[in-house]
Amino acid sequence: MKIAYGTYAMPTVPLEEAFPMLAGIGYDGVEVCISDKHHGATPDQMDADRRANLRGLLEQQGLGVPALFLLGSVYTPDDQAHRANLERVRLCAQLARDLGMREPPVLAMGFGGKRDDWDAIRPRMVQLLGDYADLAEQEDFILAGEAHCGAAVYNSERIVSLLSEVNDPRVRLHFDIVHLFLAGEPIEQAVATLVPWTAHTHITDAIRHDDGSFQLVLLGDGDLDAVAYMRAMKQAGWTDFITLEVSTMVWAKEDYDVRAAARKSYDALAAAFEAAGVERP
Repeated sequence: MKIAYGTYAMPTVPLEEAFPMLAGIGYDGVEVCISDKHHGATPDQMDADRRANLRGLLEQQGLGVPALFLLGSVYTPDDQAHRANLERVRLCAQLARDLGMREPPVLAMGFGGKRDDWDAIRPRMVQLLGDYADLAEQEDFILAGEAHCGAAVYNSERIVSLLSEVNDPRVRLHFDIVHLFLAGEPIEQAVATLVPWTAHTHITDAIRHDDGSFQLVLLGDGDLDAVAYMRAMKQAGWTDFITLEVSTMVWAKEDYDVRAAARKSYDALAAAFEAAGVERP
């Protein structure tokens, strides 16, 4: 397996600076966040010359790109917004090719919706994902939807049910273990159930409070057993990237240190790899 880091955690850092910083720390890959709230991080801010330069920089630094991480959600009740989302995804598929991502590239975004609205919105969610599947077939990419503890799709049961109904190999799971952990699922059980559906991963950490609230924190600062997670991923046959995410609960703080967060996250996950007996290339 390999270790990647998401530039979601680096909102003010140009990609031209982020890539060598992460390679210098020891990362094998970088998940590029696509967001108009991040520095120079939308397709329209990357002309042909910049795309070529970024691709060359990725190659020079020896970094793979496991996925593009698109801020936003699949679910919307608005047809016009859905069409705009599809066009954005289409543009990102082209960006992925221009950056030299492996084929087919993975584009990750949240499933969205509210937990209590699941029964009402499920038919439309299936319909919307069907449209993404059609686009993915045309543009040759994989859409990885992320389950989230506060969203309509938040646990293994809903994930498997939804993806089974969509029933298209172009629509997969963006598996962030922390959200299943916050849903109360045992790590080993969640991993065994969900890895067969997974195209992309995230790992972060969380502190769970007795009143049911939680705080997302840097890996190693919370309650998530990263070693158990890595052992389970190895047992499940996962051989691809494990991508570290840093929550906005962390990076929105005034004293946030971009480099220190990336360094600490790397050290924590590398130690979990070693303790779990997971080899890196």
